[in-house]
Amino acid sequence: MQNIILIMIFALLLTGTFLFTGINPFRRKSYISLSKQVQEEKFRNVDERFSRLTLKDQIITTVQNTVAMGGSNMKIFAAMLAVFCAAGIGMGKMLFTDTGLALVTGLALIPVPYIFLKVKSRWYKRNQDELLENTLSLITNSYISCNDIIKAVNENLSKLDVQRPFAEFITDVTLIDSNIRRGLRRLELKLNNKYFSEWIDILVLSQEKSGDMRFILPAVIDGMNDAKKLQIEADTVMMNVWKEYFMSIILAFSIIPILRFSNAEWFNILINTFVGKLLIVLMLILTIISAFLTLRINKPL
Repeated sequence: MQNIILIMIFALLLTGTFLFTGINPFRRKSYISLSKQVQEEKFRNVDERFSRLTLKDQIITTVQNTVAMGGSNMKIFAAMLAVFCAAGIGMGKMLFTDTGLALVTGLALIPVPYIFLKVKSRWYKRNQDELLENTLSLITNSYISCNDIIKAVNENLSKLDVQRPFAEFITDVTLIDSNIRRGLRRLELKLNNKYFSEWIDILVLSQEKSGDMRFILPAVIDGMNDAKKLQIEADTVMMNVWKEYFMSIILAFSIIPILRFSNAEWFNILINTFVGKLLIVLMLILTIISAFLTLRINKPL
C-alpha cells in the first residue's frame, strides 16, 4: 500500500511541477520564421488542428514525430522504454533496497529515450541545414553565371546534397507547369527553412524584374553560414550545460550509497521512513524537471 502511495505522490508532484513551471514536453512549436503569408497560414492551421486534439492524441503525435525525426520507429522506441524502465528498477533496487523506490526510479527513467531522440532530431535538423547551405551555394554560383535557374539546377543536380526537391522542381517546370515563379513557390513549401524562403524570394524577384537581383543571393548564403557559426558556438555551450547537468545528478545520487556504508542509521531513516522516501521521490522529480528545462533551452537558433 505504501508503494502505491509513493507512486501516486510521484505522479501528482511531477504533473503539478510541470504545470507550475509552464513546461509542456508535448507542446508543438514552430521555430521557423516564414516570410510568406500562405506558409504562415498553413502552419497556423496545423497548430490549431494540433491544439484541438485531446491530450492523449497530442502526446501520441508528438512522440511519433520525435521518433521519426530521431531516425527510429515506434517498435524500437517501445523497446527503449522497456529497457530504461527495467534498468531504472534495477538501479533503484541497488541504490535504495526498497521495492517502492525502485518502481519510482523505473518510472523516472521512462522519459530518457524521448529526451535522447529529441536531442538527436535537433542534431539531424542542424545537419540538414548545413547540407541545404551547400546545395544553395552550388546553385547560386551557377545561376549568377548563366542567369537561368533551370539550367543552374540541371547542371548541379547530381552534386546536390539536397537533391529530391530540386529534381521535382525541374520535373514540375519542364513537364507540368512552365511558370517558373509558381514552381519556385511550390519548391519553397517543400523545405522549411527561413533562409531558403529568402533565397526563393530573391529568385522570384529575379524572374519578375531584373536578373541583377541574382547578385543578392550570396548574401543569403552568407547569412546561413553566420547562423551556422552561431549554432556551433551555442552547441558548445549546451554541451557544457549537459555535462554539468549529468555531473550534478551523479553527485546528488552518489550520496545515497556513500551514506549506506558510512552511516547505516541515517541510511535506514532515509529508506525506511515515509519522510525519507518522500525526499528521494522529490529528488527524482527534480531530476526529470531539470532534464526537460535543459532540453527546452537546447533548441536550434
